[in-house]
Amino acid sequence: MIGPFSSLRRAMYRRGILRSESLPRPVVSVGNLAAGGSGKTPHVRFLASWMTGLGLKVAVLTRGYGRESRGIVWVSRGGGPLVSARMGGDEPVLLAGSLPGVPVLAGEARVQAGMECLRRQEVDVFLLDDAFQHLSLRRDADILLVDAGRGLGNRLTLPLGPLREPAGNARFADALVVTKCAGLAQGEGVAATVPFPADRPRAFSRLVARSLVERGGAESPLPSPGVEVVAFCGLARNDQFSATLRESGFVIRKFMGYADHHWYRTSEIGKIASAAGGLTVLTTEKDLVRLPDRLPFDVKAVRVGVEFLAGWDSLSRFLLERMRFAGGA
Repeated sequence: MIGPFSSLRRAMYRRGILRSESLPRPVVSVGNLAAGGSGKTPHVRFLASWMTGLGLKVAVLTRGYGRESRGIVWVSRGGGPLVSARMGGDEPVLLAGSLPGVPVLAGEARVQAGMECLRRQEVDVFLLDDAFQHLSLRRDADILLVDAGRGLGNRLTLPLGPLREPAGNARFADALVVTKCAGLAQGEGVAATVPFPADRPRAFSRLVARSLVERGGAESPLPSPGVEVVAFCGLARNDQFSATLRESGFVIRKFMGYADHHWYRTSEIGKIASAAGGLTVLTTEKDLVRLPDRLPFDVKAVRVGVEFLAGWDSLSRFLLERMRFAGGA
């Protein structure tokens, strides 16, 4: 049972039995309690773009789930991906391709990845992707994401439920963001079920389709509603992608879903090509970087962005305060 182990591990870090290390720059973490997608990568991209817009030099540190490499990998030095998704991980490569000027490093030990980054580039703040359980690195702001569509599920830990650690550990977060909200009322209802202190920042967001992205990175506007498409993806919740397509006005003639972080085989590529029959083929950005180099069809990814329904003002003020305090300003 993962629940008792994760609680014991967190308690050992809090009591100093296991020691956390620090980086000499502010560290902001984005993570979740539940296994699977809560929108971590889009929120990391949103935060990185916001911080960059403030004139800060941002670097992203990530584990690089599913990669075939070990140790520290420079996924990007700020000029786009340097490695394939197999070597850097699909989500790091996605971030590397959509965050110009932002270095992205994958590494099991993120404090070492952060120090490696500082040896070669100037950094004002580190963003950690999927790091609520990465307790070996101290953070100045710990943002917990909860998917509005499923909340905390049955509130049990793996394998009996969806949680990586007990629901009560939400109290260790500094800020809460309820993501993928159909509306503010839904988000507020889900937030009320999360054991999170009432005096800390909470915000509510949704993911919205912004544009279409080609494999080379070229971006184009969404077409007018009514375009017929064939779509596929491999996410924790594939139904959310199909819902996003319908909300954006696409007419889905065929939808194929695969497991999260799925690597596409030749036979599967053939099935997608057969289903396409000349129609536009759409997938997610995360799937786009996992596809083989050569395809028998043209494919584009739907780029989604984060839109806050409420709470961003208080959350952004909180983050600025934490970063300023950590930076000694």
